[in-house]
Amino acid sequence: MGIQDKAEDVAGTVRDAADDATDQAKDVADDAARKARHVAEDAGDAVRDTAGRVSDRVQDAVDDVQDGHGVVNRLHKLGVRSEWAYAGAFASIGLSLASWVISRNKTGDDKSQSDRWGIFIGHWAPTFMGLGLALKQEEKR
Repeated sequence: MGIQDKAEDVAGTVRDAADDATDQAKDVADDAARKARHVAEDAGDAVRDTAGRVSDRVQDAVDDVQDGHGVVNRLHKLGVRSEWAYAGAFASIGLSLASWVISRNKTGDDKSQSDRWGIFIGHWAPTFMGLGLALKQEEKR
């Protein structure tokens, strides 16, 4: 057997080894792609399940609010009326003004304390107004 025959034999062996390596690489790549698709499908299923649970909880919360399970609804069921909240707002404004008028004649720390009380009482007016609006909506249901 000559050198050329040996070279052809070696070349054939190398080609066969290369073909085998290529086939093995394709098999590994196919397995990896199959596993990746499987993992992606599992992740997609998990995301859909989680999204469904979150959606159900949000819908339950919306239903609770629409059915009147909130604080304002409970106040309404207890008989608190929007007019009472509006009266509380105007009383807060009046008491704040009265506190300010009284504090004008005071001096020193007494004046500061009266001013602070006036501000404190005045801050309740928007709260009562907001509560009155919420109760008015509840009354319209």
